[in-house]
Amino acid sequence: MDMRGLAHFIRDIRKATSNLREEKERVDEELAKVRAKFSNSVNMSTYDRKKYVCKLMFISMLGYPITFGHLEGLELMAGQTLSEKLIGYLSVAVFLNEDSELLTLTAHTVYRDLLSFSDLDRGLALSVVASTGGKDFAEIMHEGVQKIIVDDVVDIHIRKKALLTLLHIYKKYPEVVDLPLIIPKAADLILSEQDGASMCAIKFLHGCVEKQNMHLFKEVPLKLIDVLARIIIEKKTEPSYVYYGVPAPWLQCSLLRLLQCLPIPEESHLKDRIVVILRKMVKATDKVVKDAQTQLKQKGIRNRVSIMSAVLLEVVSLSVVWNISPKLTWECIDVVSSFVLEKRDTNFRYIGLDLLRKLRHVDIPEFTYQAYCKQYQSQIIVSLHDADVSIRRKALDVLVGMCNASNSSDIIKTLLVYLPVADEPDFRMYLVSSIAFLSGKYIDDPNAYTDIMLTIVAQAGNTCPADIVHRVVRVIINNPSVQKHAVSTVFHALHNRKHPCEPMVQVAAFVLGECGYQIALNPESTPPQQFAALDNQLGFSSTATQAMILTALFKFYNVYDDAALRDKIVKSFDAYKSCIQPELHQRAMEYLALIESGSRMLIDRLLQPIPPFSINDYASFDREGEHAQEAWTAHAVPSEKNVSHDSHAQPQGSFVPSDEKVGQGRFEPSTVSSLKLNATTETRTSGNSVTEELFQTIELQDGERLKQAHLDHHNLFVPLLQGQSGVLFVDSYVELQCTQFYRLADCRVSVVIQDRSGRGLEQVSLEILNAEFGLLLQSRGSNATCVLPNGFMTVEFAGRSISPFHSPPLVRLSYRTGVDNDGSDGTVGVEVLYLPIVTTSFISPYEVSCNDDNFQLFDNVKKTTTPLSHTLSTSIDFNKESALRVLAKMGFYVVSTVDDTFMAVGAHATKPKGKTVYMPVACELHLVGEKIEARVYALSHVIQEVVLDMLGLIFEPYS
Repeated sequence: MDMRGLAHFIRDIRKATSNLREEKERVDEELAKVRAKFSNSVNMSTYDRKKYVCKLMFISMLGYPITFGHLEGLELMAGQTLSEKLIGYLSVAVFLNEDSELLTLTAHTVYRDLLSFSDLDRGLALSVVASTGGKDFAEIMHEGVQKIIVDDVVDIHIRKKALLTLLHIYKKYPEVVDLPLIIPKAADLILSEQDGASMCAIKFLHGCVEKQNMHLFKEVPLKLIDVLARIIIEKKTEPSYVYYGVPAPWLQCSLLRLLQCLPIPEESHLKDRIVVILRKMVKATDKVVKDAQTQLKQKGIRNRVSIMSAVLLEVVSLSVVWNISPKLTWECIDVVSSFVLEKRDTNFRYIGLDLLRKLRHVDIPEFTYQAYCKQYQSQIIVSLHDADVSIRRKALDVLVGMCNASNSSDIIKTLLVYLPVADEPDFRMYLVSSIAFLSGKYIDDPNAYTDIMLTIVAQAGNTCPADIVHRVVRVIINNPSVQKHAVSTVFHALHNRKHPCEPMVQVAAFVLGECGYQIALNPESTPPQQFAALDNQLGFSSTATQAMILTALFKFYNVYDDAALRDKIVKSFDAYKSCIQPELHQRAMEYLALIESGSRMLIDRLLQPIPPFSINDYASFDREGEHAQEAWTAHAVPSEKNVSHDSHAQPQGSFVPSDEKVGQGRFEPSTVSSLKLNATTETRTSGNSVTEELFQTIELQDGERLKQAHLDHHNLFVPLLQGQSGVLFVDSYVELQCTQFYRLADCRVSVVIQDRSGRGLEQVSLEILNAEFGLLLQSRGSNATCVLPNGFMTVEFAGRSISPFHSPPLVRLSYRTGVDNDGSDGTVGVEVLYLPIVTTSFISPYEVSCNDDNFQLFDNVKKTTTPLSHTLSTSIDFNKESALRVLAKMGFYVVSTVDDTFMAVGAHATKPKGKTVYMPVACELHLVGEKIEARVYALSHVIQEVVLDMLGLIFEPYS
């Protein structure tokens, strides 16, 4: 079909390729001519109509919008000649999409051609249905497509095309296709003598197979095995489908891939038959591979090996999934070594690594994947440095797959050493995700896990995924025991580098703002130094990171009371008042407005500590790309991210937030006496037990022992609330002696850990688990982690009250006793205890010249505040002396003892801004029979609640 005008137009466009303006002028000129012709198309010849529609299609392919001429294409589509239909159907495919309203005008013509007896008409109609049309169009056309498939009289090539068209419809609108009708017909086509028809039928079935319709595929495995037998055993293959001596390799791969998605046949003769076929394929591949190592230079040998290796990959996958013959699996395993040990050919090494990865799911006697891969570990590590990134990625997959509890530390160290030299950003990001995945799965110690994650962030640079940053923050927030070390590590990483990577800056901004106070007393990380470390990064960070830094600086302003530091923070906010970024401008203006308002209560409310993240958000980390597991593992073998074969491996989610681990030990806002119900319990396991057993559920028969343990803790804790020293905890293995010193709003607590077992203590630690926002607490522990037999070590805590707080801080004692005399392992002990630092510890008498001033102060507090009252049931002999003693030890000065009423006043000290602030607190006790009516007057509701709870803890009986 010669169209001279179209050829001239295309030639002119090609000449104008260097000048877009010239091209556009030529296109506009041609569009004007075509529009003029179509405006009077009554007398237009079919030749001209085809020529102008072809010009419009060419212009559309150049990228110019076409707003007319569509109906001319539809008219050609309804024509009777071959050339008209070809151009008409082509114009529909080019001009229209599934959202076009003109598509409805084609429905009649397309459906008529689907039912036509002309193979050409059917083929053109199927092409349009497959490439165009929405749900309404598919609902109309699918019946015609299905009729072609089920009609055995229709030419096999048209049925092939119809199967692929119906597969396209099924993927978009599965509810439209009648699978019970089509699948048996498609299964019959598998046995077609034409390998192309078999390929199309298998492709359709593979696209439709799902668990809910598996019953429709009962007869399919038999037919697939018959086709494989015809190719491998009977050697019957179309000559055109033989590739370098390999019969129909693409058909073999498709057959094996579909078998992996289907259940194992129940008939024993079918199992035996498929095993014979697969073993023959494995042996043929093994022979070709061994011959190829000496004949690589021969023509076609490389192509032959490559295509047979592709088939071998599917054979290994099927043998692993079905697991019907251990002997077959062992033969597959033996072939792998020929590929892995190859040093010259990159393709061989890639295939070997891919085969190793598939063997991860082998489940046969006397085979251990980790042990098998260990013999190739040196080759796998060398492959990490290969020039081909695909080789490096496969080697990384194998290393991750062979990792277990016994070798996890070595593999993680190897990957951490390799991380700084890894190139190619996508692979580097994949490597980072892999290290994080392994660390979360196998690292039990949250301190070690945090160190690894921070190392990843520091070394990965800007290729570090955002999920890693979020993961690090969650670990630190949910595990108070790691906060101090993590904050110190992050600060030094920020302080010692001129331009740290952005992910590290984001971690530092969040962690320093939230927990920086824990290292504020160290001379190398003072508040001004923390401010400088963050402020220096403002000019080099993205908008999101700058917003995080501004929030961290605002938290500094609230926590630290250094006037010079606060002036610097305000200046930093002032610099952003005219920022062009709306987010930064708004933050700076809002923070400045809050500072200028002077509302301390509002700022404290806004900047309360971040609560622990929920456990649902704390699931174990999945490697990037894990979702890309091949179909055979998805259908038959659980992924390792769902099933762990190692009893010692536990996901990162096992780092339960501290509030979850010791939730029993939390003081509720209005009941300090909840200690009686919530005292921690003693849990002991042998030294070689699994970590989870430390937190096992206590059996019912241990109830009396637990009750006695609660009573012992209560009896030790209460005296410490009224004295300077005493025993904090004691059992047959260890004893904790506690000494307290208070001065205004500051305190120092010294805890002596003494061995009572006579065998010494190992791995001793006393860590802060949780401290409320109103109490700044820092541990100054001994560097020693061992206690000699009958010896001791000292851990000191320094604290400052910046506002009233509800609950005393939690600490965790962990240790392991020395080896017993009989040589058995020592005992592991874990205890969660309260330090006796409560907000009433910072109450002291006012310094006044005479008692009348105290009475006047009591009267003023009583008149200006609303009381909070509670009735107590006494468990001790309540008399004047006991009342005076209790109130004095709580820091009150008794101003009056009229009859059975005792009135006392004290000053509660806080130091929020570098200057000690005193809040008057008045307490009134009235004896009524065997009960005490207590009233507390103070401006802080928290102080009122805690004073009443402390009185209840002292006076009320423990049960």
